[in-house]
Formats: sequence, structure tokens, C-alpha cells
Amino acid sequence: MVPAIRAYVRGLLDGSPRTSDAELVVSELAANSLRHTISGAPGGEVSVAVALRPGWARIAVTDAGAGVWKPPDAVLDAVSEYGRGLFIVEQTADKIGHDITESGQTMWAEFTWDVES
Repeated sequence: MVPAIRAYVRGLLDGSPRTSDAELVVSELAANSLRHTISGAPGGEVSVAVALRPGWARIAVTDAGAGVWKPPDAVLDAVSEYGRGLFIVEQTADKIGHDITESGQTMWAEFTWDVES
């Protein structure tokens, strides 16, 4: 599913200077949803929403997770197998956030760029 989600975001942000950043971030958010929540189990669901305006995009990934989330650590363990993904998301996006929903959680990231007049 992650390659299909990347392609979806790539198509929507075609021509934006932040397309590669958005692809990287949505890949990480979708992979986390599938790996760390019941949304990755058979019959589970993950949804991706993209909002666009000139010079701005917001990508939101919603899953059936429990809503437990903590901001990425500023210091990473150099040998740890996990824990870098949300740090990469935080460093790549202009703004990130986490919302708890009735049916799970939504992790979102925003991107901005200059728009030529």
C-alpha cells in the first residue's frame, strides 16, 4: 500500500518543489500506521487525505491506533533499529501534529513553498 500512497501524493503535488518531501513523509506515516496499529491487520484501514492551496499542502494519515503518541526524540540512538521515522518527518515537514479521533488517530504534516506570481 505504501507505494500506492506515495504515487497518490506525488500525483497531487506534481510540479511542487516539495513533492519529494511530501512523498517521504507520507511513506513514513503510512508505514507507521500499518506497522504499529491494528490498521495493518487483515481488514484494517488507513486513509490518506491531502489538502492543497497555492504554496501549501497538508497530508493527513488516519488509522485505528489508540492515540498514544509522543514527539520524536531530539537525540537518536545510533544503533537503534527503530525511532528515526518521526524524527525524519519532523525535520522534513514544516509543521506536524497528531489528533485523536473517534475511531483512532490522525498524524498530519504541512508543507509550504514559494509560489511565483
